[in-house]
This record gives sequence, C-alpha cells and structure tokens, in this order.
Amino acid sequence: MTDIWNNSPHLSKRLDRVETLLAEILSDPGFPLAEPTKRLVLSGGKMLRPAFVIIGSGFGPKGKGPSREDSIHHIAAAVELIHTASLVHDDIIDDAAIRRGISTLHTDFGVTNAILAGDWLFSQSFRLVADYADLKSTRILARFVGSICSAEIGQDMGKFRFSTSKRSYLRTIAGKTAALFSLSLHVGASEAKADPFVTQALRRAGYDIGMAFQIIDDILDYESDDKTLRKPVGNDIKEGLCTLPLILALKKDESSLRPLLRKPMDDRRVSEIVRLVISAGALDEARRTAQRFTARARVEIERLPPCPAKQELMAAADALLQRRY
Repeated sequence: MTDIWNNSPHLSKRLDRVETLLAEILSDPGFPLAEPTKRLVLSGGKMLRPAFVIIGSGFGPKGKGPSREDSIHHIAAAVELIHTASLVHDDIIDDAAIRRGISTLHTDFGVTNAILAGDWLFSQSFRLVADYADLKSTRILARFVGSICSAEIGQDMGKFRFSTSKRSYLRTIAGKTAALFSLSLHVGASEAKADPFVTQALRRAGYDIGMAFQIIDDILDYESDDKTLRKPVGNDIKEGLCTLPLILALKKDESSLRPLLRKPMDDRRVSEIVRLVISAGALDEARRTAQRFTARARVEIERLPPCPAKQELMAAADALLQRRY
C-alpha cells in the first residue's frame, strides 16, 4: 500500500486488514496461479477503491458493531478484486509487459492462463459480494462489470484512430475509471445505511474524483519516468490510445503530430510525440481539466455532514490531484 493514507492512521489500519483479508482469499491451494496472482494484488497498489468503500461507510449511523465493519472490509476486498481483474484483462489487450513494477501475468504464464486468472478474480469478488453485501449493492456491482467491458471494447475499437473527440475520451474514462470510484463510495455508504442524500452526493463526488484521477494518470504517461510510474512511460501512445493530452495537442498542432501517429510505433517516434505534446502546453491544459473535476468533487464533499470520513475524502481528492505516480 502506498503512503497516500499516512495522515489517516485509522483508515490505514483498516486497509491493512483488507490487505490481510485479500492475502487469505488469494491463498487458495486449489488455484494453480494463486501465488503470482496474490503477488500482483498485493504489489503496492494505492488501495483507493477499498479506501473509498470504507470512507463511504463512515457516513452511516454509528453503533453497527464489529460485524458490520467486517462486512465492509469484505466488500472493500471484493471491489479491489474487481479492479485487479480488470487490470489483468487490460494488460492482455494492451500486451503490457509491466504492471506495478512486476511482470504481467500473461507475460509469465501466457494469455490463456492470464484470462482465466482474471476470471478467477472476478469469481472471488462475486463470492464475497454474495456473502456480505445486500442485494441492491450486488446488482450495482454486477452492472459495473458490464460497464467496464463496454468501455474497454469501445477503447480497443478506437485504437490507432487517434480521434480528437474530447467527449468520446471522457465517456471512456467515465466507464473504465470514474464509475468504480463512484461505486465504491456509494456501496460503502449504502451498506452502512447512510442517508440517501449523502449516498448520492458521495456517488457524484466519487465520479468527479475518478475523472480527475484518470486524467492525471494520462498526464503522467507523458511526464513521469519508468521507475516512478512503475510501468513504461509513453505506453498509451505505443498502444494507439489517444488520451486527453494528445487530443489537446492535436487541436493545436495537428500538422506536426498527425504524420507521426501510425503503426508501427517505435521508441524514436514516441519520444518525438511526447516532446510535441509537452511543447504544445497540452499537459497544463489537461491538468486544468482535472482541477475542474476536483473542484466539482469538493463542492459535493462540502455538502456532506461533518465527520472524520468527510475530512479523509477531501484530503484524498486533493492528494490524488497532486500525485506524481
């Protein structure tokens, strides 16, 4: 787990319990890839989605007791498994060799086995949800998996077209990233029996935080380095993905960029594209878009009743906007 939660010791302690729970769930001797799959899940991810489940639950009425807290931890673990399963399948689609600083499952064990490992993670998530979440939350989570698939198909069909449609880009990241942030806060609050007004405000805040998070992620693909990012820089370009920085740069200097956007995408051309995107000022403009989403999230958070969870959520929204990895 990263240091993003260092200023929230109570939340950090609960996330440690979720990680312990994940380790137990993934230590299945009957599954041949249990150990490498567990290594991926526990390889130092930010644990954002489980944290948001827990934060969301902090807006419910008090006095639910240890049993309710245990259920929230299991649901938080289920959400992290859904996220990791989607990453496994995403890495296969993108033929990515590195994830979180370690080799991807399909690189080490082949595409077929990696697909099945991702499916196994989904199955473990569904089991946890069936055992610990109410029916409403179960239905919401099931719909979300469909949303991931739809967004991923749309993104894959658009590879190497390098469309300049900002609306299409935002729709894709809404389905792939923002939806799970929104869902995590919503499910946590719903399971804790929070007021419906609070639950809906959290859902909207989660969406905006998720949109800002993904835009920053796409900016970092241009300005970070392999060691900090723990995955290859410029990988989106190599995979034919047109994220917001490139969309904005194309609108400013399409004559220089468009001839470079063709297969095969070698390292020299990727470096030149990165240089042109940066020189066009597209990263700063993209960052301003992320800042607007974060500002919208802050408006929703301000409407929430005062409690430690509100402070944690506000701090997380600000920290994710400023992150460098």
